Amino acid sequence: MLKKFLLNNLLLTIAGILILTQCSKKEKHVHIDGNESPYYDKVPRVKVENYINRLFIDIIGRQPTNAELKSEADHLIANHLAISVREELITKLQTDQTYRPGDSSYAIAASNRLYDLLTTRLCEGLGEKDFLHQKGIFVFAALQDSLQGNWADFYKHKKYIEELDKAAKAMWLFYHNQIEIEEYCSILINNYVTFHHTSTYMGNEDNTIIYTFNDLLFRAPTANEFQIARDMILNGTSGILFGQSGHSKGDYFQIITHCQEFYEGTVKWLYKTFLTRNPTTQEIMKAMNTLPFDKDIYKIQKQIFKSDEYAQFR
Repeated sequence: MLKKFLLNNLLLTIAGILILTQCSKKEKHVHIDGNESPYYDKVPRVKVENYINRLFIDIIGRQPTNAELKSEADHLIANHLAISVREELITKLQTDQTYRPGDSSYAIAASNRLYDLLTTRLCEGLGEKDFLHQKGIFVFAALQDSLQGNWADFYKHKKYIEELDKAAKAMWLFYHNQIEIEEYCSILINNYVTFHHTSTYMGNEDNTIIYTFNDLLFRAPTANEFQIARDMILNGTSGILFGQSGHSKGDYFQIITHCQEFYEGTVKWLYKTFLTRNPTTQEIMKAMNTLPFDKDIYKIQKQIFKSDEYAQFR
């Protein structure tokens, strides 16, 4: 009995020691730099309102009303500035078709804003009114040509009219998903007004090559690329550019707006426009996983607009 009693006491003592040992151990917390959650509750309301104000201007081209500013700021703050809530606001401004006085809708205002940004980038700010004015001149000229039997000029003017009509309607064509970003850029550049009325192009096909490379790809053409493009546009000579064959000015624009560098240039343009910097390699790679396939530049905009860098929350 004594042995059994001593054995039980020994077992209890060992168990007690094990329990005390386990309790005395402290849990180790591993901290990974850059992986901590931002403390958004400390962001002052004025910064939140500045973010909303900037979003409205960049996406739909105007400041929010007092009611819009208060409503959106309250909602963002109540949800701790969550990325998902930022995305909801951005998506609403880009796509909401609810009628709103002054805007028609956020979606239409966003499409108008994109048109303004693209015409500033590609046409030195010339836009719908300029295209329609020149179109009217050519409509009258084509009428005179038909009355005089001057069919060569008639068909030349008819081509100009069609190009200018597309340029004037490009915003609506894009809004209704009738064109994608590649054709959008091509339409705004390849028309009589942009070609003849801007200091960039000045009616010179050599300038067309130089400035389409600069404006769309953010680089100058190589000597070989320039010669191939020039022969293609001016001489109708077949050539290979960016791995694609072409032999006309139309082919040139089809090729340059569908090459890999065009999509990279589009990403660079968006980052330069909204963050005033070039995208990182990682940012370009992420955008290039989708842009050449879905052609959705609003998705790239959203990636920029929801970031803390854009919002200036850090």
